[in-house]
Amino acid sequence: MTRENSVPGTPELFFASLVATALVYFTGIAIIAVMVGLTSSAGALSNMLTFLAMFATIGVGAAVFVAFLIVAPLGTAVGLAVLRLTPPAWWQGPLAGGLVAATLVAVTLLLFQLGGQPLDWGVYAMAAVPLALAPVAGGLVQKHLLHWPGSDRQELTPA
Repeated sequence: MTRENSVPGTPELFFASLVATALVYFTGIAIIAVMVGLTSSAGALSNMLTFLAMFATIGVGAAVFVAFLIVAPLGTAVGLAVLRLTPPAWWQGPLAGGLVAATLVAVTLLLFQLGGQPLDWGVYAMAAVPLALAPVAGGLVQKHLLHWPGSDRQELTPA
């Protein structure tokens, strides 16, 4: 006999969204810091360390605020929709993560455009980072935190 995990509910998806957001944020700032360092003509290491220090200290406060008020509720809503509209599968977490990232990146780029910020290759490169990381984070929290759909946690009872 196998034991299937129950479908994750709203509290589980909210917590999973917070964990995925933290994974994307901290991995993303490390990647973007390296990009800043590689594209700086002078003082590359100094620029990279300054960027890391700023986003690992001051930026964390803003990131926590945004995570609780915007990203986690959006991730919860998208996760619930994906769970209801698709069959249980390993790709539900990556799909939800990708949809959340695509939504947030699109809104951010639109706000940049409306604010008069030029959309150069650097802006697009930084926007690509969460687009690449969010599906991975979604898959990780689906498998290791939610244990959904349960294929890796099925238990056999002795006959």
